[in-house]
Amino acid sequence: MTSSQSMATTRELVVLDFETTGLTPAFDRTIEVAATLLLDHRPVETFHQLMYPGKSLPSFITSLTGITDAMLRGQPRPGQVMPRLHQFVRGLPIVAHNAAFDRGFLHAELARVGLRLESEFLCTLRLARRLVPGLPSYRLDALVDALQVRVPDARQFHRSIADVNHTVAIWQSLHARFTEHTGLATPPVSLLCTLMRKPKKQVPNYLAALKAGVAATARHRPSTRDRKVLQARTGRPGGVPTASTWSREPGVASLALGSIQLA
Repeated sequence: MTSSQSMATTRELVVLDFETTGLTPAFDRTIEVAATLLLDHRPVETFHQLMYPGKSLPSFITSLTGITDAMLRGQPRPGQVMPRLHQFVRGLPIVAHNAAFDRGFLHAELARVGLRLESEFLCTLRLARRLVPGLPSYRLDALVDALQVRVPDARQFHRSIADVNHTVAIWQSLHARFTEHTGLATPPVSLLCTLMRKPKKQVPNYLAALKAGVAATARHRPSTRDRKVLQARTGRPGGVPTASTWSREPGVASLALGSIQLA
């Protein structure tokens, strides 16, 4: 993990979804991509493109997605689209549902054109299992119903634009739950990555430790007058050191006081 990744917060993210010819990134190809840029959890820009994979679609893919060979004829190849997608993402953290699938195809398609992307991935499926435990299913459509989120084309799935819209709404709901549990409105992405890896039984203690750390940070935050004095002495904006660590719970990442917004 690079230093910029370790300091990345959820303020600016890209929500991503691919439709593909199959399940194996090494052999299958992408046929549709949608990516929506979120700023402060609100959509501000969307990238969308159909792609011609160089071969006919399997019938089950057409049945699943509604995408036909005729729709893809004349569309750019994945290799022509990936540089534009790479530029759109800009290394920002990526949110996806069942993120391992989209990450695998993104990395495979970028590698075919000699590109790499160091973005961290947040998975709404894994986060939902920890923040909304006990649901019978964590499929995208099941979560839309369980969380009662409202999105355009509410009953359409397995098309990139629709699935990105669903994932944006689910992310917003999960992020609100995380903020309610911890008091962190713009947490470091690293904290959510740690949450995704936590065994479910450890999640309540982890969230409680984060909340305790936020409370301790707020209690010890210097006043405006003290910040001006510290700035004069240290030369740092606001006089606050670049990071302050607290570790009431093993695995809790460092919090950057100057960049994290408390709820």
